[in-house]
Amino acid sequence: MAEILFLSSCPTVARRIREAVQREAAGGVHHVVRPARGWADLTALAGVSSCAVAFVDPYREGAFAAAEIRRLRERAPALEIVACADFSARPPADAFSLALLGVRALVDGAEGPAAWLRILHQHLNRGPLDELVESLAEVVPPGVHGWLGAALLDPSLPNTVPELARAARCSPRTLRRSLGAAGLPSPEQLLAWRRLLHAARLLGDGRTADSVARALGFSSGSALRKSLKALTGLRPRDVAGPAGVRRVAALFLVRCGGEALRAA
Repeated sequence: MAEILFLSSCPTVARRIREAVQREAAGGVHHVVRPARGWADLTALAGVSSCAVAFVDPYREGAFAAAEIRRLRERAPALEIVACADFSARPPADAFSLALLGVRALVDGAEGPAAWLRILHQHLNRGPLDELVESLAEVVPPGVHGWLGAALLDPSLPNTVPELARAARCSPRTLRRSLGAAGLPSPEQLLAWRRLLHAARLLGDGRTADSVARALGFSSGSALRKSLKALTGLRPRDVAGPAGVRRVAALFLVRCGGEALRAA
């Protein structure tokens, strides 16, 4: 499961993306599609979510959005960007400029569903958090895995124990009791781990502790460092680079009872 962002005012593009995702769901793979309201919203979502790919119209606001795409790449270096538009009447140099900006592919909005599904397969890379959710299926009860996996992948909601309970479709009291019976972290600890997993992902993209703290709602960079140290024993520099989020994910898996997986 992964998050897919898109920014386009073309109804056909939105329909094609959703059709491709629905075909994936028919095969048992479920993705979340998040439309953005504009370039600023898209960049903000890319910076704090676990998105894997973004479909964008580089001409959405009329002019060629080179500066906006550059900012998006700076905010989310690991994000796969696919440009979707009618390029037939556009300057040929635009395609070259998009490649220099890190855009991985171009797709015409008029392409059929098969082309969009192919693009999705090519550019939707499974990330460390998706791997973690898959591994959790081996160590937590199935009834917990369904809602916990979705909650871990989304850094924005739920943010409170009552919201987490609603995601689990039970009361906070029942949630606390069922987690304890399964030997899992408390609701408060799950929320703290979820935020640290996304903090590690952003730190791995080269962002500073202070900027990550602001993006994820920590009161300060010091608060982020303290929380990371308390739950994992690590410091921000220990989770810098692509392997950082996997270190935190491995520790979380162990905390959930995955000792055998770690030994393997």
